[in-house]
Amino acid sequence: MKEIRDRKRISEYLSRFKLAGFFEEDVSQLFALHRFERGEDIFTVDERPEYLYFLVKGKVKISILLRNGNRVLLRFCVPLSLLGDLEIANDFAVKTSVSAVSESELLALRLSQVRENLMSSPAILRLIIRELSFKLYHNAVVKTLTSSAPLKTRIASYLLLMTSDERNERMLDELETESQAEIAELLGASYRHVNRVLNELDREGILRVSRSQIRIIDFDKLKNLASDLYG
Repeated sequence: MKEIRDRKRISEYLSRFKLAGFFEEDVSQLFALHRFERGEDIFTVDERPEYLYFLVKGKVKISILLRNGNRVLLRFCVPLSLLGDLEIANDFAVKTSVSAVSESELLALRLSQVRENLMSSPAILRLIIRELSFKLYHNAVVKTLTSSAPLKTRIASYLLLMTSDERNERMLDELETESQAEIAELLGASYRHVNRVLNELDREGILRVSRSQIRIIDFDKLKNLASDLYG
């Protein structure tokens, strides 16, 4: 991580994302700007975070670490997303891995300052509640992915979850994955079964599947296919 000492750049980000409106007084001097390179960890499992982050540039991914040592992708985050909001009230240790997919810049507020000075702000509380509600909804959908629904429906739901924002609107067209085995692990299915379904969706013109990338071709068809699990 590199701290970018550029107050003008911080002010530009605050203005672009209208963040100043969430605070009752000028808190621009409380913000730092951190840059993470591609592949660099922002939070690691069991770490106690020091900052509440506002993602203002780039893309990050949230993963869980399985007992076998593999990481399974849970979701992507793009601007403007909050990181570290789950840990504000209870000083929890991080239970997921957060890393930069591309060079990313994040506005940083020390959690100690947030707890001491900002938790009485209704606007800040609304922002945090909005983020937490999306994450709660997301986790509820993730739990349905190991249900008894057809694997085709569960794969479609997973892909939509990874590529849509909190309003269920299209956020990404493609999903980079180290291995289709990641999807199989999360969905509780065999690699062969997952591979067979993905190839079927490819033949139907809904996806384009390669070794390391899944590209959505027909978002509407994928959404219809996932409608039983993904509202």
